[in-house]
Amino acid sequence: MFRKKSSKSDLQTEYSCSIRFLDDSEPIQLSFKKDTIGQWLLERVCEKLNIVEKDYFGLRYVDSEKQRHWLDPIKTVYKQLKGVNPMVLCFRVKFYPAEPMKLHEEITRYFMFLQLRRDLHHGRLLCSPQDAILLAAYIVQSEVGDYDQEDHPLGYISEFKMLPKQNAKMEEQIMEMHKTLKGQVPSEAEGNFLRKGCTLDTYGVDPHQVKDSRGDQLYLGVTHQGIMTFRGSRRTQLFKWNQIRRLAYEGKMFIAHVNVTEDEETTSPKKEAEENINERKKEKEKKQQPIGYKCATTSACKYLWRCAVEQQLFFTLSSSINTPKVKSGGTLFSRGSKFRFSGRCQAEAYVASENIKRDEPNFARTSSLPNFARKHDKTALKDASITIDPPAREESAVDVPRAYGSPPSPTSLVQSSPTVKAPLAEAEDVIEAGNQRLVQASTPIRKENGSAVSSALRNDNLDITLPYNPNMTQDEDDDDNQPRTSLDDQIKQLEDQYSKLQSEPNNVELPDGVAEQTKAGTTGKSTVAKGGKSGCATCCKALFISLFFVAILATVTFYILFYSEINHPIVNDLRKQTIFLEPVKAFVDDKITIIKKALK
Repeated sequence: MFRKKSSKSDLQTEYSCSIRFLDDSEPIQLSFKKDTIGQWLLERVCEKLNIVEKDYFGLRYVDSEKQRHWLDPIKTVYKQLKGVNPMVLCFRVKFYPAEPMKLHEEITRYFMFLQLRRDLHHGRLLCSPQDAILLAAYIVQSEVGDYDQEDHPLGYISEFKMLPKQNAKMEEQIMEMHKTLKGQVPSEAEGNFLRKGCTLDTYGVDPHQVKDSRGDQLYLGVTHQGIMTFRGSRRTQLFKWNQIRRLAYEGKMFIAHVNVTEDEETTSPKKEAEENINERKKEKEKKQQPIGYKCATTSACKYLWRCAVEQQLFFTLSSSINTPKVKSGGTLFSRGSKFRFSGRCQAEAYVASENIKRDEPNFARTSSLPNFARKHDKTALKDASITIDPPAREESAVDVPRAYGSPPSPTSLVQSSPTVKAPLAEAEDVIEAGNQRLVQASTPIRKENGSAVSSALRNDNLDITLPYNPNMTQDEDDDDNQPRTSLDDQIKQLEDQYSKLQSEPNNVELPDGVAEQTKAGTTGKSTVAKGGKSGCATCCKALFISLFFVAILATVTFYILFYSEINHPIVNDLRKQTIFLEPVKAFVDDKITIIKKALK
């Protein structure tokens, strides 16, 4: 109501943010003003990358509470990034198309390939060991070209970090598969990678860790198909978009109202075979069933709700004109959240792609390995509309931060910005599909080199089915470049520091966290008492406000029923129901008469 007007000097103030890319090239710095909206920033990034089909991409960031967010294109960048330090945004695929090969330009398919490659490396693109080996072979073929015994010595596959947990047996089979892909140029290998990747159940899944009604943990994904859940190594539920009638959230609870047919719940397969299918379709009655999932925090639930609503509208709308506002999460004392879809939907994006008139742009593919030169068929390369970029880095891991020691790629303008740390995901459980019968079989997660590794991934047997344990860091490329010490080493360091503190309390410097805890310990009871008083004051204030509004509402209702001249069926009915309050009305009338006489 009483907003402070921004002065002209405030509007002209420029802010700077870092943009990170899918190929792990050096970030760039972009400046924006206080009134700059998110769409402007995304368009500048797409111009840098020479991308025209930009409807599938977005900018993602992590707030001060370590929660992911997509940059809203119709809101100002300043308001969304306020409190985020450092201001780091990552260029990522936001909407995975149902058929990636329908993308018109090769450069768009290349960035889609880079995103799926990241997903495979971090365990989000879950697949069988055989499919993982084939996808990894396509990556190697795109990177180094045809297999050559002289240029590719034994063990060269180990230089690539493509799978969540590679082992020697996998790398040997990847090498054998790589030998069979001779003659495929990068665009062909990447196209085969996309064709195979889009058929997997976890294609396009951005996993959200939630709990079901029984408190069992699972992963929930939102894709072009709908909303799906994963437990263990398989997908257990899929609610397609045409089944979902409404999406909402209340606090930490994400709720999907799904159309469920009665026949699906009661009819057995034998009866279905005996009955007439056409008659059953006519008699089938649908009912709406709310299905809830509990998120870790309210902000995580709101993020999941926004992602689900946006994905549903993008893949189901035939036109983005006059899209309605979606609202959810409101209570008596909060306004809730509103969301309006902006941009084009998938149907409009396909039409726009078909109308692109420019020639295929030339672009440079970045190489993650400087020690291997590409060896493709020269005749095939003449026909391909690409240029091969020389090796750009000294290390080889996709999606793993590193210190760059070679010249930057064409998109590089400045040095790398500071990193954002985020916690790893916890283990998930295993469930039996159908009728929601849950069987808890949690797989413990171990931590190696800053990555979440399940015990199943340690097995060298390629016939196992890997559990769905995606790396749930808030942003994969925001990890520290420094090696991480183990928990035992950290405990030992703290014990040494405490022993030194007891012997030489004046000369020992403690870490920030330990110093704060020691300082808090000296204050003792006063700190606890202060926190208790603050919490008690907040509760009393909320209770007082609630009682105040209840008293006002009761007074207004009492006046309307007994003193107003409103003649309405509902009001008249309420007057009959509250006739027992006539003595209260008589008492109030006597008091009013006494007050009037006293005033005269």
